[in-house]
Amino acid sequence: DLGDQGFESIGYFLENNNSLTHLRFVDFHVDTECGHNIAMAFEQCRNSSLIRFVLESSNDEDTFSEIATVLRFQSQLEALHLNDNNIGRNGCVALGNTLRGWQSSNLKCLSLFSNAIDDLGLQALVEGMSNCSNLEKLFLSDNRSITAAGLRSMSPLLQSESCSLQRIALENINFGDDGAISLADGLRVNKSMRTLNFAPMQSGISHVGWAAFSKLLCDTSSINSTYLSNHTLVDIGGFYDDSDTPPDIEGYLEWNRDGRRHSVIRKILESHPDLDMEPFFQWKLKLLPVVVDWFQSARSRMLANDLGESIQRGSLPGRELSALYKFVRGMPAFAVTSYCQQLVMNAQAKRRRIDDELRRLEDERRRLDGERCKLDYDEEAAWVILGGRPKSEGEGSSDFVSGAKRRRQE
Repeated sequence: DLGDQGFESIGYFLENNNSLTHLRFVDFHVDTECGHNIAMAFEQCRNSSLIRFVLESSNDEDTFSEIATVLRFQSQLEALHLNDNNIGRNGCVALGNTLRGWQSSNLKCLSLFSNAIDDLGLQALVEGMSNCSNLEKLFLSDNRSITAAGLRSMSPLLQSESCSLQRIALENINFGDDGAISLADGLRVNKSMRTLNFAPMQSGISHVGWAAFSKLLCDTSSINSTYLSNHTLVDIGGFYDDSDTPPDIEGYLEWNRDGRRHSVIRKILESHPDLDMEPFFQWKLKLLPVVVDWFQSARSRMLANDLGESIQRGSLPGRELSALYKFVRGMPAFAVTSYCQQLVMNAQAKRRRIDDELRRLEDERRRLDGERCKLDYDEEAAWVILGGRPKSEGEGSSDFVSGAKRRRQE
């Protein structure tokens, strides 16, 4: 027991220390008086170097609430480990208010194992976590009062464009099929989550819940739905043992581990042997080059032996030709119109080239006419000097000579 004097010394230390980065209160009982002393010590702390705070074994939610409230001055914290505290609903509200009040949160990890958190408490925490755009890890395991309703309240956080969460731990929580469906719905548009940990045998999930996760990872209702499925998650279920995860889900997760582009190609080719192009007709023929490029990417994967044998047996070139044919067959008017438009464009371009050539030739003709006129003028001037133009070719030669002699005599 540190006692009042011990905590007073801690308060003085926190007030005057500018290099402390980690602070842990563990392995001793934090009662009301002890918690009050910790809060008072933190009240004096204006240390901006503290990045990790650990508090365990607080048995009173009012005590925790007091400590959580004074953390409002510690927005530079990157990790909060608050496990095994009986924080209750009031503690969740206090912590949520603290997180929501941080102007620029650096928090990356929030660990709340075994804290008697219920659905309303989780909802209060989510409101605060929505302000933590850098939060990557959230640990909620062993909070057995959390149900599907609480998990459903996390959807706005998971669907936010600013969400950075990569891992959520929910071990030893019996959230059932409704909870699985709520999680799957929340993660449908999420682009950051990679790991969702829970104990399958203790979660209460049946084939209904697993079907929701399967649809999350690969919605086979249409090509567009498959494309918009989740290609980011790489682990669902047990962290150390995935033997209880259904094979189809484990297969989808394995494809996701190879990267988004590979995962999308694999899922579409595996789920849609006969590709339906009709949903893409709304973009007319503008999408056709994209389809060709997509098949080229798939072909390069096949040559690299990255695609399954079933896809290779499906004759990828044949499926490409079939897709292109469906475009033309499904939009004959667009195809004819496009062909005629191309003819018009080619004719107009050729006419412009001909007109340019005619203008060039006309300019050349005018230039040559000018040169000819100058030559005629020079020739006429020369004949004047020579005494006039001859009457015929023979006479001209004789007159030219006689004229020359006459000039010499003169």
